[in-house]
Amino acid sequence: MQLVIKTLLICILIGSAFGLYLYFTYDHRPIRIIVSVLSSVNIGSLMMLAIYHRHYFTVLSAYQPVKVMIMIVLLVLAALLGSELTFLMRALLTGERYVAFEGGSTYILNILIVMVTAMPLYVSEEWKSMLNARILHQQYRVLQLEQQQTVFELELLRAKINPHFLYNMHNTIAGLISKDPLKAEELVLLLSRFFRFTLNKDSATFHTVRDELEIISTYLHMQQIRYENRMGYHIDVDPAALHLQIPSFILQPVVENAVKHGIETSTTSGSIDVSILQEGTQLLIRIADSGPAFPDTPVSGMGLQMVMNKLKLLYADDFKIELNNTPEKYVRITIPGRDHHPAGGR
Repeated sequence: MQLVIKTLLICILIGSAFGLYLYFTYDHRPIRIIVSVLSSVNIGSLMMLAIYHRHYFTVLSAYQPVKVMIMIVLLVLAALLGSELTFLMRALLTGERYVAFEGGSTYILNILIVMVTAMPLYVSEEWKSMLNARILHQQYRVLQLEQQQTVFELELLRAKINPHFLYNMHNTIAGLISKDPLKAEELVLLLSRFFRFTLNKDSATFHTVRDELEIISTYLHMQQIRYENRMGYHIDVDPAALHLQIPSFILQPVVENAVKHGIETSTTSGSIDVSILQEGTQLLIRIADSGPAFPDTPVSGMGLQMVMNKLKLLYADDFKIELNNTPEKYVRITIPGRDHHPAGGR
């Protein structure tokens, strides 16, 4: 709309100036000014319409010389149609008889004026279009590189999580082989199930809450076998949250920390409680353990740090991790509860 108003104002200004010149030097009738304004508006509007909507016609060819020829034809048509429309309007205003296509030399004059005026504008607009196309292409390339970098960093984080967990569990199995071969065998089977699941999912940055629960359930089952009566666990999930998308492998490292600090270091029995619920547009994940309180200035371990790094990559600042001691010790993670993937996901 701004472009239309701008075009009309410029055409009215040019037409008024030319009409006043003719009025004072050639034709002293006021109708001369009106006709000049109408001519300028008609021809100028059609000319600008041809320039700004040229892509509908120039798309017929990829060769620039052909595009220029198409543009010349469009401008000639704009001059002829604008001139003829002006003759018709003048006949209606003055009561003269209108005869189509009898403008004579006026057509040639208007075509020359249009060519002199429009070609520089056309060249300018073409350069703008080419420059904008290059800028958009560069922005797209930058976006692609940023996405590739994000994916690469996510893959590095996943590559760190799996060996970290595997190392801990292999030590556990090695310790059980001589003491309780049956438990060691059961742990091997659970570990096989665990990694079969993760290998099937390793191409996904996101999966459902249901899938993530299968990971931590298998992990907690393995740890319960290891610690026997010293450890209990409970998982409570809002059924409405099961279908939501969640970053893969963000719960297992936190659960592993809870086991390490809440069960492993304790001489008495303890428990791990996991709860996931949807609250408005947020997904609240809470992992509590019965171990000693977090220090006043907690130092993030490798597992929790990897989780924080992953959430930072995926959600920027749209997430929160809280470490709480009273009235209960827990880690709470708050992320957007979405059915679709945030930017950076695959």
